[in-house]
Amino acid sequence: MCWQQLRHYSLSKYVDPKAREAYLSAGPIVVDGNMNEAAWNSVQEYLVFGPNAPSTMQMQGVTGGVHVTNAVPYIDTTFTKMKFLKVGNKLYIGFWSDDKHVCRFGDSWEGDGLFMKIKNAAGQEKEYKLYFNAPGINSDMVYEAQAPGMGMGLKGSNTIVNDTTQIDNGYSAELLIYLDSLGYDANVKSVPVMINIFDPDKYHHGMIPWVAPGTFYKTWWGSEWGPVMRELVFFQDPPALDVRVAQAPIVVDGLLNEADWQFQNDYLIFGPTSMPPPMAKTVTSTVLVKGPYADTTLTPLKVIRMGSKLYIGFASTDKSVCRFGDSWEGDGLFMKIKDAANVDKEYKLYFNAGGANPNMVYEGPGANYGSGVGVKAVGTVVNDTTQIDNGYSAELMIDLATLGYTTVPATVQVMFVLFDPDGYHNGMVPWGEKGTFHKTFWGSEWGPNMRTLNLTTLPTPVELTSFTAEAANGDVQLSWTTASESNNSGFQVERSIDGTIFSAIAFVDGKGTTTDRTNYSYIDREVTGSLYYRLKQIDLNGEFAYSNVVEVSNVVSDYALDQNYPNPFNPSTTISFAVPTKSFVTVRVFNVLGKEVATLANSEFESGKYTLDFNATNLASGIYYYTISAGNFNATKKMILMK
Repeated sequence: MCWQQLRHYSLSKYVDPKAREAYLSAGPIVVDGNMNEAAWNSVQEYLVFGPNAPSTMQMQGVTGGVHVTNAVPYIDTTFTKMKFLKVGNKLYIGFWSDDKHVCRFGDSWEGDGLFMKIKNAAGQEKEYKLYFNAPGINSDMVYEAQAPGMGMGLKGSNTIVNDTTQIDNGYSAELLIYLDSLGYDANVKSVPVMINIFDPDKYHHGMIPWVAPGTFYKTWWGSEWGPVMRELVFFQDPPALDVRVAQAPIVVDGLLNEADWQFQNDYLIFGPTSMPPPMAKTVTSTVLVKGPYADTTLTPLKVIRMGSKLYIGFASTDKSVCRFGDSWEGDGLFMKIKDAANVDKEYKLYFNAGGANPNMVYEGPGANYGSGVGVKAVGTVVNDTTQIDNGYSAELMIDLATLGYTTVPATVQVMFVLFDPDGYHNGMVPWGEKGTFHKTFWGSEWGPNMRTLNLTTLPTPVELTSFTAEAANGDVQLSWTTASESNNSGFQVERSIDGTIFSAIAFVDGKGTTTDRTNYSYIDREVTGSLYYRLKQIDLNGEFAYSNVVEVSNVVSDYALDQNYPNPFNPSTTISFAVPTKSFVTVRVFNVLGKEVATLANSEFESGKYTLDFNATNLASGIYYYTISAGNFNATKKMILMK
């Protein structure tokens, strides 16, 4: 096996989470490399770098790795762990390693520590480095950056950098990136990054990179140098949520099947942070009560009202619905709301009953204060670990009049907590060997921090039931349907090339107020590439809400067959082609005598651009031709196999 092939041989299976959370913190964080602030200890989910890294839901291995100096065995069994914090517009990255040989990679520019890229709001990549790349015995960590920030490293006790005469005790480091200097505002949901951890070992001051006993391994999240990125996502913790007025009665049956629940407006989403849908707002933070926690399901929560009655609806796709052993907590909602006298009142709607497959339990502050019902999804068996559940849905009603409000207030103060225990069978205890428990909260876990519900007089807006995009012949056909509309001025059609920054391209008039089903469409003509679309539905009074985002990949305007790359090649190359509309495509390879030696494609393809791999290991060196037939399009190109 040649050296190029060895470079990308992975010693372990990497988990490669596509997103990781940067926890919100009030700060302050002192960038001294110590990571001794309490906020770092609150971070429950983090990355671990290194070959054969152990992974749990909290500590996840990254994308891949490469043994750079493969001629010398890499025997290091230490790892580097990394956490993320966000304080206002500041992103903090903390990492620590128990590395036994802290050094730079000979006399090269690389050394133990971090190399990363982050995209600014305009999509441009900016590099940050925080690493031991300086020469000399016991040199300090070096910070380098292409954008504003700062960094500091701290050597472990007995660590002497670039010195192989003893065993080191690792290092810790803190990096600060100013997000506003990268063009991001306070509402940023995520930032794309790629992160490398360099780990050279056994290099003494004065050694060159490629000689024994020195060895070098890198591990990365995203890619080694780019362009593949991953997402750092942020709990948004909105201080308030607007509550709209339902247009029809709500039946508290847990089904959430009234049209008003489908309205397009901001809502909360609870659970391990991932990239939230466009209208969803991630909440304040999480608490890992008992790990390891492996659930990735999310629970959206919406709030609407009718008169003095407040309705809270939530639904989960939880795969293990249960209570927390034999404790009082279980899957579902715990909340507090301030009454008119500013006294906290508790409501619970959760699976906290024992036994096999119990129903959801509602608990309020007293009789007639409200009601609540939960419904198990088909296939869900509560407190049963012998099968996979399909979640639940639930509705809670709070009568504000019973809380002392003589009229509907402009705002009310609340805190929401979503409990999610997993893996508990009926009869198990909470703190035994099995079972995990994770909470997510808006406001605080128990109090006193609260958040605000703005009780508006606005009706629930347009009920959008579908929104699709389809590419054909260089155009994109957008289609959407509403089941009903209330005060709808119309739809502003918006387009983006990155899914983040959108521009208006058209406006389609709405129907005002109607209970009829209405179909809409718009054609975006003569476009190319990968595009994102959304609708901005605007009410007659100027209020607006966004639809979900739909993506169209590889929009092309004409048939094409590209030159293979690389060319000449040995033994593999790639061949790309494009079809502007759904077509049956045949791609074949022939030798100079006209004999077919390979069929790379012989099937139907949707509109778009595609890449095929061609491996010529079993063929002789020489000139070959590849052809495409798609619709009325035919083309041939030449390539050279050189062994």
